[in-house]
Amino acid sequence: MSIDLLIDLQQETRRLFIAGSGMAAGDLRLQRMLPQLQKLGETAPVFHRVAQSVHQLIEAETAGAPAKLLELGTLLHAVLYTQGKTETKEELLPIEGTDSSLSTRATYRKLFPVLEALTQKGQGRMEQLRQADEELLFQDFRVISAAVAALDDSYAEIPDFLFRKVLPDLGAAALTALRQQFKPDGGKGDSRRLTLLHALLPRFDGLSLLLNAAQAGSTEVRSTAIELLGYYPEQEMFILEQADDKKKEIRRAALLALSRLASEPAVARLYKALQSKDRDIAIEPIQLCQANPLTLDVIAYAEQAMTRILQRTGVEESAQQLLIAIRSLDGKRMPEVVHFLQKLLSETGCIVPETEAAQEAAAALLLQVNLPEADAFAMSLQQAHNRKWIAYSFQAAVRRLPPAEVYERFAHDVKDKKHGASKDLLRAFRNYFPHYDFLLYPESDAEETERQWDPRWVRLFMKMDEAELVCRLAEEPDGDIIAYLAAACRQHPNFSNGSTLRNMLALFRLRAKGAPELLMEILEGGKKQFYYLNHMQQVLLSLLPPSYAGRLEQFAGTVANGSVKEQLLRMAEEIAAKPEQTEFDEEKGQGLWGWIKSKMS
Repeated sequence: MSIDLLIDLQQETRRLFIAGSGMAAGDLRLQRMLPQLQKLGETAPVFHRVAQSVHQLIEAETAGAPAKLLELGTLLHAVLYTQGKTETKEELLPIEGTDSSLSTRATYRKLFPVLEALTQKGQGRMEQLRQADEELLFQDFRVISAAVAALDDSYAEIPDFLFRKVLPDLGAAALTALRQQFKPDGGKGDSRRLTLLHALLPRFDGLSLLLNAAQAGSTEVRSTAIELLGYYPEQEMFILEQADDKKKEIRRAALLALSRLASEPAVARLYKALQSKDRDIAIEPIQLCQANPLTLDVIAYAEQAMTRILQRTGVEESAQQLLIAIRSLDGKRMPEVVHFLQKLLSETGCIVPETEAAQEAAAALLLQVNLPEADAFAMSLQQAHNRKWIAYSFQAAVRRLPPAEVYERFAHDVKDKKHGASKDLLRAFRNYFPHYDFLLYPESDAEETERQWDPRWVRLFMKMDEAELVCRLAEEPDGDIIAYLAAACRQHPNFSNGSTLRNMLALFRLRAKGAPELLMEILEGGKKQFYYLNHMQQVLLSLLPPSYAGRLEQFAGTVANGSVKEQLLRMAEEIAAKPEQTEFDEEKGQGLWGWIKSKMS
C-alpha cells in the first residue's frame, strides 16, 4: 500500500537524520524505493513531489544535502499526518466516570507534582500529598486514577493516607476507578479498594461483591471480605465456617466479623478461640465485641489462671493465659473488671517474675477503665513494690487531683533521673503531649488536652535539662526560660533539627525579642541543601517580621533546590506584605499548639 511505502520512507529518513545528511548521496535504500514512488506519482501529484524530493536528495552535493533532507522529512510528516485514520469498526460506548462533578480548573503544571508524587519514588512525597490535600487538588478528575493506583505504593504511609483521608473524601467520584482497578486476586492495595468499594456500593451490590471476594479472592482480599461480612447478620453461618479455615488470616477475619455480630453463637465461638491455639488472634475481636456475657466469661477464665498461679501449678502457661485474658478486657468499662484488677494487683502471691507482663497490662487497664474507684486504687499503688507502678499512680492523680497536689506528691520522685521511677514518670509526662509533627497536619484529629499544670514543673524541668517539657509547659514570657531555650537552639544550630525547631517555636510563642534574629542566624549558618520545607519550618519562617523579608530573599538565592527557592521567595513576599508586630501579639488561653495552629491557618 502507498501509506506503507511512505512509512518505510519515513524510517529511512530518520536513519539519515541520525547518521548525517552526508550519507544520503547515492543511498541504495532510497534508490530502491524511488521507482515505486515515481510510479505512484503518475496518478497522484503528492507522490510525484515526494519522488522528486528523494531524487534531489540522492543527487545532492554534500553542502546542499542537509536542506534537501529537511525538506523531504517535512513533506513526509505533512503527508502522513493528513492520512491518519481515527474511526473504528467497534461499537461506540460512553466512557465510565466522565460524569464526575469534580473540578478540573487547576493547571496541569500545578497538578504535575501531585501526579509525580503518586506515581514515582523519592523523598518528600508525603509532604507533597498532604499539601495537595490542603489545596483540594485531589478534587480533580485527572488525579483520581493515580490516587487509586497509589493504594499499592510500597511506602506504607502514602496508601494509608489515601485510604483513610483522600479517597473517602472523594466518595462516589472515585467509584469508577476503584471498580476498574480492583483485582480479587490482588494484594493489600486491592484489600483497601474492596473496603472503599463496599462503603460506596448499595447494600445488595456490596454483599454480592463481598461474597465473590470471600470465595475466590487472594488471602488478603478474602480476609477483608470476610471481616466486612460482619455487617450482614444473615451471613452468620458462612462466617462461622470460615472461623475454622486452615489459614490463620482467614480465621482472624472471621473472628473479627463475629465480634461485630455479637450473637450467642458468635460469643461462644470467640470464647472457644480464647481457649485454643488461636488465643493470640482472639484478643482484638473480644475487645471489640460489646456482649457483656463474653466479658464475664473472660474474667472467670482469668481468675482460674490466677488460682493456678497461687497454687504454683503450671505458672508460666497460666501467666500467659492471664495476660491474654487481661489484654482481651481492654475497653470493657464494667465494675466487675475493676474488682478483678484490684484482686490481681493486691494478691502478693501473683506478683512473681512470670506474671510481670500481666501486671503491667493490669495496671494500664486500670487507668483505661476510667472509673473513680479504679483511679483511687491506682493512686494507692504509688509506693507499692518499690514504686513499680508509680507512672500509673501519677496518671490517675493527674486525672483526679488538683495540680499543686500532683506536684507535691510526685516532684521528689521525678528529680532523680538515675532511678527507674523518674524515667517512668518522665515518660508518662511526655505522653500527655502528642508529637509535634503529628499535630501539624489537617487530617490529624488529635488535640492537646486542656490540662492545668503546676508552674513549678517548668523550673524543675529546666534544672533537669528536659527542653521539650519546658517548651510544652512554658506559657508566659520569662527571662530565665527564654535564655534556656535560646541556649538550647545555639547548641544545635540546624534548621533541619526537630529539637531546634521546637525550641524556636516556643521562643516565638513566649514573644522573645531576639527570636527572629536567632532564627535567621540558624538558617543562614546551616547547610543550603533542602529537598523541601516541612510544615514546622514553614510556620517558623512565616513568623518573621516584615523587616526580615529582604534577608530571607537573599538566602533563597543561595539555595540549590529550585522548588525550595521558589517557596522561600514566595514566603519572603508574604512576610513583607503583613502588618508590623502581628507576630508578637499577645494571644492567651490557646496553649502552645493552639497558638501554632492559629499561625498556620
